[in-house]
Amino acid sequence: MLVPDDDFTAVLAAVRALRKGGYEPWLAMSVPSAFAARSRATAGTVPVPDAGPDPEGFVSALAQAADRLHVAAVLPGTETSLTVLAGRQGDFPDGVVLGVPPREIVERAVDKKLLAELSAAAGLKVPETRTVARADVDGISYPAVVKPVTSSVRVDDTVRLGWVRKIDTAAELRAALEWMPGDALLVQPFLDGALSAACGVFWDGKLLCVEHQVARRIWPPTIGVSSYAETVPPDRELEERIEALLRAVGWNGIFELQFIRRPDGDYVIDLNTRFYGSLALAVRSGLNLPAIWVDLLLGRTPKIGSYRVGVRYRSEQRDVRAIVHAFRAGRRADALKACLPRPRTVHGIFSARDPLPFFCRLTGLDAEPGALPPAG
Repeated sequence: MLVPDDDFTAVLAAVRALRKGGYEPWLAMSVPSAFAARSRATAGTVPVPDAGPDPEGFVSALAQAADRLHVAAVLPGTETSLTVLAGRQGDFPDGVVLGVPPREIVERAVDKKLLAELSAAAGLKVPETRTVARADVDGISYPAVVKPVTSSVRVDDTVRLGWVRKIDTAAELRAALEWMPGDALLVQPFLDGALSAACGVFWDGKLLCVEHQVARRIWPPTIGVSSYAETVPPDRELEERIEALLRAVGWNGIFELQFIRRPDGDYVIDLNTRFYGSLALAVRSGLNLPAIWVDLLLGRTPKIGSYRVGVRYRSEQRDVRAIVHAFRAGRRADALKACLPRPRTVHGIFSARDPLPFFCRLTGLDAEPGALPPAG
């Protein structure tokens, strides 16, 4: 396998899972500090241009590496690589499977406005969503959440990622419209509730497997991602609606659908159709999503079991900040309790069987990753 990498932990979880599933993952790297490059699960690395500012150079280098390494498949490890690789199967050697659906499907999958519409049509709850142009900031209730219309935006032959932000005033909204890419933004009311997610593999119109999780802590504290999460029992009714949504999108592959869990139901807030931050939780709980996905890509029959409830995930660097924040905010008992070791916990970086990524993070050492072997 050949996987584009970044300096976050999602790809680290993916290469560990792929190795566990019997595959040999190689990394295509445009950053020097990738956690996955230090993992014993990684067979080696190959340098490639950054897909954002140089999408054509990225695709060309990735195709050449795939040819030299004789890989079976190329997987989109990041949001940017997913967007850039859409529709580029013809650039890769015969026999190399590109793990990206057709371009029109990818464009539907990263369209956040369409996500709200399709979610509502599938019977899922969604926050009220409004498209706001640069000169149109009237009638917004605060606090609100602002996000790009699509996850990745092409600007002057580059691909830029938009970020989700909480805004409290019209001035903050105007500022966001100035620096976020694109001509318009989506604005939704800020919903107070627990971050939750359904994570799985969708294939040929069917939800093959799904794991449910709830974040017990997030970072940043108001509109962050999971710093500490736990698997919870399945919700069959919710799964039927998720299946309807992904069928409407036309998706094939791995996914994470995020919600805000409130007393009146779960509200869809985002769809990630690539490796995601808490991926290690699904793998540890019993669903090796990357291996299942690759088995399907290569025409194999995957081994799909069930996941265990009560398995936990901790993102070390985020959870330390979340715990300190809770302590300073006066929730000292909760903060002290959070410091206690818990059984059945998988970490974003640390693994006793694969310690180097954590050791390098802890010490600040920059271990030298493996390199692409010479041609011939």
